[in-house]
This record gives sequence, C-alpha cells and structure tokens, in this order.
Amino acid sequence: MESETNQDSFGGYLKGYRMKRELAIQAVAEKTKIAVHCLMAIEDNAHDRLPPPAYVKSFIQAYADAVGANADVAVGRYLSDLEQREHAKHRNLRRRGKLGVVRRIMMTAGVIFSILILLRYTNLFMAPMPPSNNTAPERKTLYEPSNPGVEATRNRGAAAEAREKLKLQVIAVEKTWLKVIVDGQNARSYDLKPEDRLELEGTHNFNLMIGNATGLRIFLNERPVKIFGSSGQVVSLKIP
Repeated sequence: MESETNQDSFGGYLKGYRMKRELAIQAVAEKTKIAVHCLMAIEDNAHDRLPPPAYVKSFIQAYADAVGANADVAVGRYLSDLEQREHAKHRNLRRRGKLGVVRRIMMTAGVIFSILILLRYTNLFMAPMPPSNNTAPERKTLYEPSNPGVEATRNRGAAAEAREKLKLQVIAVEKTWLKVIVDGQNARSYDLKPEDRLELEGTHNFNLMIGNATGLRIFLNERPVKIFGSSGQVVSLKIP
C-alpha cells in the first residue's frame, strides 16, 4: 500500500490515501473536526494558507489516521518541505543583499562621476556676463482666485483618505492561534492566551484564520465583528 500511494509531497501522500479509499474530503473533515479549507490547503502543500507548524503537525496526524496513512511519514515530509522553504528564503535574502550592495556601489560611482563632470565645467558657468543695456520690462504676477469647487474636491479627497484607515483590535478570551494577512502582505502568526491583545492597522482589508472560533473578540474601528463557529473550530474571516 505504501508504494501505491507514494508521493513526493506530504499533501500528495495524504490525498493519495484518501483517493485510494474513495473518501470525500468532507467526510475526512467530519471525522477529524478540521475545516475543509485547511484540509485542502494540506493537500495543496499551501503553507501560506495553513496555521503555525505546531498546529499543522497535529492536523496532518489526524488526517493520516482518518485515511489509514502513516502519520510519521506524512509529518516527516511536511517538516522536510518546511525546511527546504526556509533554506530557499534565506538564499533569496542573501542574493538580494548582494544585489543591493552592487546597486549602492554603482550609485556611488555615478554620483562621483557627476561631481567630477560638474567640477570640470564649473568655470563655464562662473564666467561673468556682459552688462546689458536693455532692461527687461517688469513682469506682473497674476494671482488667480481660488476655485471653491476645487478646494471642496481636495477636502473630500483628504477626508476619504482619513476614513480609509482601518484599525483592528483583537482580544483573546480563550487560548487560540491566529494568522493575519494585512492588505495582502506577508502573513503573521500569533499564539494567544486569555487577556492577550493585538492592535493592527491597515488600509484595505484583513484576512484572518482563527484556530478557535470562540477564542477571540474582534473590533474594527471600535465596532464589534461577529465570529461564527463553535469552540475549537477553525474559521476564516475577511474584514471588512
């Protein structure tokens, strides 16, 4: 059986066992009490859609038990894939650092070259100009009155920008984990215990994955946000 369902990735390995037993993913969700979107993220090897690794390992073990796969093999493949992703991230950071050094050197060389050119031709610009007998006519500066319509439009635009600022307040009432994506940027993960608080700011939206639906109280610009779900249930929210 192991050879028949052997896949390179942890997600493919588990999905192979599920398909072999002709189980719908909804049936696995009911058996493991894990949300369908989390199981799909596991099968897709989508680390960015999964909670912190400590929780993912328990999800993978429960999934493996439900479909008859080897939990140790599945978790081992997950950890190996996670390690490879971390190594790739570090390589990219080092590569970007080297490119940044090269760019700074080139910019410095360009500035020095520009200064040398400027010094070379300074005498041309400092040469005295012959006096002129022609006196230029005095120019009158005309000031246009402000346009009330334009000023009103600018004021409305400034007010709209002020309204776009979103403030999210998170208060933990039970132990849970939280994964947050602000304005489509990189995800941030938190392990929260009762009375822990978070304050986040954004412009467009917040994407949240909560490990315990009843574990948090959330307020957007001081207005409460409704969270649907039962204790221990993993839920996802997009605010607003």
